[in-house]
Amino acid sequence: MKKIISVLLAVIMTALIAVPAFAAEDVSYTITNPYETVDWDVWNTYKAQLHAHTLYSDGEMDITSVVEAYYALDYDILAITDHGVVNQGWDKKPDMIDIISYNQYIKKLEPLSAERYAEITSGADRGGRGMLDVPQGIEMNALVVRKNHVNGFFCGAASKVLGTEEDYESVIKATEEAGGISFINHPGDFYGAAGDITKAQDPENLRDWANIYMTYESCVGLEVFNEDDTISKHDRVIWDNLLMYTIPRGRVIWAFGNDDSHWDDHIGHTTNMMLMPANTVEDLRTAMENGTLFVCSKNAGYEMGDEFHGDGNYAVINRVNVDDENDVISVDLTSASEYTVEWVADGEVIATGDSINLRDYSEEIGSYVRFQVKNDGGILLSQPFVCDDGNMEACMIYYPEEKSYDNIFMQFIYEMYLFLRRTIIGAFIYDEFFL
Repeated sequence: MKKIISVLLAVIMTALIAVPAFAAEDVSYTITNPYETVDWDVWNTYKAQLHAHTLYSDGEMDITSVVEAYYALDYDILAITDHGVVNQGWDKKPDMIDIISYNQYIKKLEPLSAERYAEITSGADRGGRGMLDVPQGIEMNALVVRKNHVNGFFCGAASKVLGTEEDYESVIKATEEAGGISFINHPGDFYGAAGDITKAQDPENLRDWANIYMTYESCVGLEVFNEDDTISKHDRVIWDNLLMYTIPRGRVIWAFGNDDSHWDDHIGHTTNMMLMPANTVEDLRTAMENGTLFVCSKNAGYEMGDEFHGDGNYAVINRVNVDDENDVISVDLTSASEYTVEWVADGEVIATGDSINLRDYSEEIGSYVRFQVKNDGGILLSQPFVCDDGNMEACMIYYPEEKSYDNIFMQFIYEMYLFLRRTIIGAFIYDEFFL
């Protein structure tokens, strides 16, 4: 009898161990590769900064100093995005907004000289590698307390327009209607999430952004690194949570990382590595829309600790390979120092190594994976790879509707509270005492 029981137990244990293996073999993914269009043998990688300020708004450096600083750091692309002020070219003085562009009354503001502009944009003193002047960059929603800022490009929408507290949608809609594209800046700063990760995970906070991304295709992404990452520490958490909502609904949000430079010591903390056939405005816009870029930062408080500061070069991605038949994603990279590749799904690191077999992690993967490379230079993030096992419906999450009350009086009080919070004084009080 004991022998029979032992044999039965052995059979049961063998079956239990075997079930996950069989289940994993049954899983098959359709992988959407954000880098599928990249010709790795022909295209180049261009170093881009897409969020910089000057004396034309509230920056502390004149435009010549800002342009020269990024040029000296070997950037290939620079977008000047002053508050409420549209960049018309580094060599042209823009149409400024009085209340924001106060420096025009106390300092002599001169654009870059035509001669130097020609040298920098052609790379005459840099081996022919010019720096691209991104046209019509602007940071919209000027002069708001809560910093519901949005960067717009290629259209000039919201020029000289003061913003409305908490209103992201109006400027994003205006940009889309004018034929431009946009991305949302430093989202964690809006809700004070840097010091409280729960604010980066709260569905009530995420809901409005998710609705914007599902409504406006021209809002291509989210700024997940800002300057030294002090205010953006949990912005990758916000990004992952938004991806968990939007990807099962057919929408991918691209990540960007920017200096948001106002002072000289803000310059050079972040880089967007754009993968493009050539360094042109048309190719830049296509890369921003299609997500053919990697995001790099020398500071990554959430992933690498508040005390870490990159000192060296980021990893260089030579190629990304996707084996659809075997559900394997791999990365070929070069690093000047020891590195770690981590694979992230639903905001959690699920694997390490230069490749991942999705079938081995089917229990941990929801609708996407992305990779991040850490080395002495800092951190590099990929865009998300959509991983569809044929059951995206199971990945759906739902956010609560905006709060409402059955009681008419309570609803009136709530609407008044929202109204007051969306005024400058009310926003200041809310920012100081409730965030």
